[in-house]
Formats: sequence, C-alpha cells, structure tokens
Amino acid sequence: MTALGAVVLAAGAGERMGRPKALIAWRGRSFVRHAVAQAEAAAAGPIVVVEGAVVIPAEHLGPAIKVTNPTWPKGQMDSLRRGLVELGGLAPGCAALVLTVDRPHVRPETVAALAAAFRAAPTQVWQPEHGGRRGHPLIWPAMLVPELLALGPEESPRDLLGRPTVTGLRRALAVDDPAVLDNVDRPADLARLP
Repeated sequence: MTALGAVVLAAGAGERMGRPKALIAWRGRSFVRHAVAQAEAAAAGPIVVVEGAVVIPAEHLGPAIKVTNPTWPKGQMDSLRRGLVELGGLAPGCAALVLTVDRPHVRPETVAALAAAFRAAPTQVWQPEHGGRRGHPLIWPAMLVPELLALGPEESPRDLLGRPTVTGLRRALAVDDPAVLDNVDRPADLARLP
C-alpha cells in the first residue's frame, strides 16, 4: 500500500488577517495544531509543517516535524515545494496530503474519509466536494509529487490539475462539510467561526 504523508502549509504572514494565522487560537489550540490534527485523523505520517513568517513553537506541532522556508514570501508554491522535499526525504515515494492553516474548522472525519478514499484508489488525486464545488485539502498520489515539484515559479497546483494527463485522475469525494470551501483569511472570518 502507498504510504500517505502530509504537508501543512503554515508559512504565510497572514496579511489580510493582520497577523500570521498559524498561531491564532481557536477552540483551545492554534490553527496549525488543528491542521496537524486533521493529518493525524487521516493516519498520515510523517507530517511536515512548513513555517516561514513566524517561528512555530514545538508545543503547536504535536507529532509533526517542522521545516523552515526562508523564501516564504515567494508564495505558497515555494512553501509547498519545501515541504514536499522534506517529506520525500523522510518517506521516499509517499503520497501527499496537503493542508493549509486557514481551514482549522475542517472536520477531522472529513479528512479521514478523504484518506480512506485515497487508500482505496491510491493513483488518483482526491479532493473533497461540497455542494457541487471542490475544496481542500487535496491528496496527491505519489506518482504526481515529482510533477508538483517540477512546477515553475509562476505555476500552482491548479495548473497541474488542468493538464490533460492529470484531469482524468481527479476524483471528488462528496462531504457534508462546508469548511472545505471556506478560507479563514480576515478577522471577520475568524469572528464567524463556530
């Protein structure tokens, strides 16, 4: 069976929020710890957290391993690349569950269901779907991780998803979890979290 690791993207400065989102507390723990818990719910391992704008103290990491991205201002793709390289060094040839810290309210059972779908069909790209719209997090099969790493500086994972060789590999898992479509980017978003 293909191993499933996880990369948690937590490097951003949170400009729209007014502070880095990784260490914002919600329901008694930081956003980054919620994302790590989502990876744990998927039984993913190893889990790599990519920090950048702010140092993430060990108590927020749980079982995750931290890697620092000094070039985080280049954008999310730069941090994803850094995390995937670290993950590949820890678990060569594994698939990657990619999570961001701006969805702390995604239910752990949603991520667990996504991981179960992946384990049943590990050569597909798995993405949750709510109300006919696809959201996050995504699971990338091991065979596509090198293509993710090869994306150019102006490209994003969305560009890879649009390639004819990849579109046939995309699978949606219907979930009853609107949080998969919902970024928490601004103070007003944080205020409306349940």
